[in-house]
Amino acid sequence: MPALGCNCSAGRNYGAHGRCPPSPGEETSALNRAATRLRTTLLSDWRAARALEPAWEALLERCPDSSVFQTLPWHRAWWQAFGAGHGLCLILAYAGTHLVGIAPMMMLRERSAFGRPRLGMHFIGSTNHASDYCDFITDPKCPHALDALVEEMAGTGCRRYELSHLPGWSRHRTRLVSLLRAQGLRTFDDVQNDAPVRLLGHEAADREAVNKSSLKRNKRYFEKLGELRFCRLHRTGEVLANLDAFFQQHIARWANTTSRSQFLDPRQREFYRELVRCMHSRHWLTFDVLTLDGEPLAFHVGFEYRRRFIWYKPTFDVSYAPKSPGQVLIKYLLETAIERRLEEFDFTVGSEGFKHRFANRVRHIHRVSAFRSAVDYLHHRAITGGKRSLSGIRHRIRSSLNNAGATPGNRRP
Repeated sequence: MPALGCNCSAGRNYGAHGRCPPSPGEETSALNRAATRLRTTLLSDWRAARALEPAWEALLERCPDSSVFQTLPWHRAWWQAFGAGHGLCLILAYAGTHLVGIAPMMMLRERSAFGRPRLGMHFIGSTNHASDYCDFITDPKCPHALDALVEEMAGTGCRRYELSHLPGWSRHRTRLVSLLRAQGLRTFDDVQNDAPVRLLGHEAADREAVNKSSLKRNKRYFEKLGELRFCRLHRTGEVLANLDAFFQQHIARWANTTSRSQFLDPRQREFYRELVRCMHSRHWLTFDVLTLDGEPLAFHVGFEYRRRFIWYKPTFDVSYAPKSPGQVLIKYLLETAIERRLEEFDFTVGSEGFKHRFANRVRHIHRVSAFRSAVDYLHHRAITGGKRSLSGIRHRIRSSLNNAGATPGNRRP
């Protein structure tokens, strides 16, 4: 087992079970030569991954279900800001010279519920909820790549595997549970949170969603106050120059609530700056501003990746909260997504009422937890069961309020 934080790599070869099945195409034929076996490599230092980006991006191109949260720039930016105290555990699977699988993991020294020290494994970016969707990256034409990745993970000797933020629609989820159990790990799969989305493409229904009477009324209110403008910044330098205003507005917006703004933490501010530096020029990151007489009324940092828009981090001028400037901003963002003929507007993780106003489908993210200890597993099941019961009560209350035409007053984007 590599020591936490060490600068080493390890690898192993996998037998016949790791061969990729035959399929047409020159590249696939190369993957599936009879002599080809999967081998894995574990990287514990980002310096060893510097030359990996072309192969990583080529693998993502073969994975149509991947998101911006699976890109290498995303993982590097997160690690640069938050990686201290974590051990990198980047597992790569190769068929010959072809990269066919990636497990972007990290290890963390922690304590069990009973105070015993243990080593846990998590997806990179999951522990502070920065990554809304976490998943393995495997070539669809080489399904056994997941087997090799999980076997290498199990070989690290971690006592707990907390694989959270896993999309319920991931092609890996069901098989992952079976593979972890085959490694002798006590495994539990539960729903972690809602992930509302608006699937676009029905023009009449989409237009109706952005022209709700309350949205038009609030938009007219601001237009009567002054010049209301929506702008997407296209120059990276402009975005960087506006980030401090974005941070300060977010801090002010949450100042008088029970939640603190994440941007009081300098690591969060640096994380966003690095995301802008490495993603904006690729046209993956979007930075939108709603202004009133030239002053910022609302901001949004989001992503557009593979014809999908990702609602990620909004804020607004709290002095105008009664007129919902955040929802007026959503109106403009939805209109932009419709005009660009995107496939979906993803509100990502969370069941806030405003998301359900615009969504036409609710997906779910899962948490797959695996334990070596039966005691830890049973304790986890008991705690999870209690939280699920409480969540069910809250859901029924929220549904009753919505059915009665009420919405919680503190649910604003």
